[in-house]
Amino acid sequence: MLTNFFYNLLVTITAIVPGHYVWVSIVIITVLIRLVFLKPSISMTKMQHKQKSLQKHVEKIKETHKEDKKAEQAATLELYKKEGINPLSSCLPMIIQLVVLIGFYRIFTTVGLGPIKTSLLYSFTPHLDALNSSFFGLDLSWKVMDLVKLGGWSRLALLFPILAGATQFVQALQTKALQPKPGKDKTDSFQNALNSQFTYLFPIMTAYISYTLSSALSIYWIVQTVIMIAQQKYIMTKLEPVVADVNEGVAAQLSTPQITKKGGVVVEVRQKSKE
Repeated sequence: MLTNFFYNLLVTITAIVPGHYVWVSIVIITVLIRLVFLKPSISMTKMQHKQKSLQKHVEKIKETHKEDKKAEQAATLELYKKEGINPLSSCLPMIIQLVVLIGFYRIFTTVGLGPIKTSLLYSFTPHLDALNSSFFGLDLSWKVMDLVKLGGWSRLALLFPILAGATQFVQALQTKALQPKPGKDKTDSFQNALNSQFTYLFPIMTAYISYTLSSALSIYWIVQTVIMIAQQKYIMTKLEPVVADVNEGVAAQLSTPQITKKGGVVVEVRQKSKE
């Protein structure tokens, strides 16, 4: 079902593109998908940026309730709820990215490029004889490692995994910059160390996977990541004054939330700032 949808979408866009170039269709589809899910992506970045800006308040909560983890979690969740932060909101854009990646992967590995598989086309999908998999002399239906083995001009295909890994590394650095700085807690330190490892490990994995799979998949991966980098950079620039206002509001209205228990029920008591 998923493979059929993306294959028909690819064929439809390719039929419109002059020369029926697959790589142009991949770029167009990637841009369209990012535009459709632009709002969830913006919301995700806002959540991450705001969550980082509230880290000092979270640290105060941890210090206040260091002997009571349940009270600490309740106070932290209450703070996030008040500021409109949902830690799970970042899942949707990641799921979307994974779904699209799987869709293209199945097309390039199981269906293949070249002659059209008419049995997979919808009745309203334009019919073509074949998809043009040429990319400046390189055949995108081939795996990168096979193109490199051919030698000559085909060795330039090595740029695909290099660019895929490099752009993924830039995005990983952006994501790391949005993450809260670790506190004194050992759990936070461990999590930060793990995140630091993934900052370098994931781009290497991306480059390796791109090297072993269809060259066409690298086109999607690179374009997708470049768009996300530009989008995230723009949003972060726009969010600076907003986050400053949020911090001032939290500091002006509240001190660290205090948690007490009455009749076995957790009750939050907020203390107004003296300022």
